Amino acid sequence: MNTETTIFRRLDGAIMLILMAFFMISIVFIYSSQQTGQYGAQNFALKQGINYMIGFVLLILVAKLDMDQIERLAWPAYIFMFMVIILLRFSPKMIAPVIYGAKRWFSIPLLGSIQPSEFFKIALIILVARLISKHNSTHFLRTMKTDLLLVGKILLVTIPPSLFVYQQPDTGMVFLYFIAIGGMMYLSGLKRKLVAFFVMIPLIIAGVLVYLFYYQPDIIYKDLIPLLKPHQQERIIGWLDPSGDSKGAYQSQKSLLAVGSGEFVGKGYMQGNVYIPEKHTDFIFATVAEEGGFIIAAFVVLLFMLLLYRIIRIGHKSQTSFGMYICAGITLSFSVQIFQNIGMVVGIMPVKGIALPFLTYGGSSLFSNMILMGMILSIRKTFGLYMFAKSNEDS
Repeated sequence: MNTETTIFRRLDGAIMLILMAFFMISIVFIYSSQQTGQYGAQNFALKQGINYMIGFVLLILVAKLDMDQIERLAWPAYIFMFMVIILLRFSPKMIAPVIYGAKRWFSIPLLGSIQPSEFFKIALIILVARLISKHNSTHFLRTMKTDLLLVGKILLVTIPPSLFVYQQPDTGMVFLYFIAIGGMMYLSGLKRKLVAFFVMIPLIIAGVLVYLFYYQPDIIYKDLIPLLKPHQQERIIGWLDPSGDSKGAYQSQKSLLAVGSGEFVGKGYMQGNVYIPEKHTDFIFATVAEEGGFIIAAFVVLLFMLLLYRIIRIGHKSQTSFGMYICAGITLSFSVQIFQNIGMVVGIMPVKGIALPFLTYGGSSLFSNMILMGMILSIRKTFGLYMFAKSNEDS
C-alpha cells in the first residue's frame, strides 16, 4: 500500500465529514448572500470554492507531517511569521493597502489579500506548545519559580508580535492569541495560586465594568469609551445601546432583524431580504438563520460542537504532551471565534471583525484553519486507527 493511500485511510472520518459539510454550507449561503446586489458582479461563492480546494490541499500536506516534524518547525515558523508581520507594518500602501482604516493584508497578484496575523496564530500555538512540553520535561519538580519562568517564556514570545498586530489595528486577533495560549498554560500544570491570579484579573475588570455600566454609566460613556479608537467606540456604543441610531448599532440591528425574521423554519433559500453590509463575511450566520431558520442555524452550531468535541477527544488521546497542548490551543481559539461571531450576530457580543470558522468568506482565515485541522489530523493518525475503523475506545 503506497504512502498516499495510507495517509488518506488514517484521516479522521468524522472531522473530514464535518469539514465537507462546512464546505457545502459555506458555498450555498455565500452564494445566497451575494444576490442582494451590493457586491456587483463578483462571485464570492466561486472564489470560496477555490479557497476550499486550496485549503484541503494544505490540510493533506500538513496531515502528512509527523508531530516531531511539526515541532521542529516551531521556531523557524515563528521567526518567519514575526518578520512578515514587521514587514507588513512598514510596507508601502501599494503592497499593503489600508482597508477600512486597517493595515492587515498584503495584496498579492493572483493570490489576492493575505493576512499574516492569521498564520502567525498557527506559529504561536506550535511554539507555545513546544515551550511548555520542553519546560515540563526539564523541570520535574514544579515550584512557583519554575512556573513563573514558564509564564515569562510564553509572554516573551507573545507580547512583542501582539503589539505589532494590535497596531494594525486588530484587537480581535490579539485576543485570540491570548485565549489560545491561556488555555494551553492552564493545562500545563501551573500552580493553582498562579492560575487564580491570572483568572481573577479579567474577572475583576469585568465586574468593575458591569458595576459602572449599571450604577455609574457616565464613567463608561464619558471617561472610558473616549479612550478607544473611533471604530471601537462605535461598536461598543452600538452594543451597549443596540436600539440607538449610532453607526455601530446598524449592523447589530440588521443582523437581529435577519435572525428574528427567519423564525423556526426560515424564509427559504435565496429568500433573505434583510440588507447587512459584508453579509458574506463576518455576518454569514445571519444569512443561515434568516433563510434556514432555527433548524439550520442549530444544525450549524451542532456541527461546531461536534468538531470541538472531536478535537478535544484527539487531544485527550494524544501520545505526546506537545500534541495535547496544540489541541488545547486550537480548541480555545475556535471556541472563542464561534462564540464571538455568533454572539455578535444575535446581539449578545459587540461587533468585532472575527470570522466564523470555515463559513465566512476569506482565504487567509480558511487557509489557516485548514492548516490547524491538518495538525489535528497529524496528531490523530499517530493512534494507528484507520478511517471508519471500529473501536470502542475511539467511538
